[in-house]
Amino acid sequence: MAIVNEHNKRYLYLFFAFIVIMVFLTVFSDKGLIKIYKLSKERDSIRTNNMVLKSRNEELKKEIERLKTDNRYIEGVARKELGMVKPTEVIFQFEK
Repeated sequence: MAIVNEHNKRYLYLFFAFIVIMVFLTVFSDKGLIKIYKLSKERDSIRTNNMVLKSRNEELKKEIERLKTDNRYIEGVARKELGMVKPTEVIFQFEK
């Protein structure tokens, strides 16, 4: 069994202090594990948002194409959103 003298204790304390500082820096520094975790969560959120936006863009492209080419669709939009009617149609309004 080795006897630990004061000189060796000092090196042992320095070694443990070094290890504690390295662990602290690894976890809490600007490039540490916590920062990496937060950035990965932010990246995942951005990717999800990007997928939603791509899907919405595709829907809008399809709607634009229909508005350019499909007269029945244009008529439906005009009736629904603008309240337009054909000249021969009669509108009935009922009170609630």
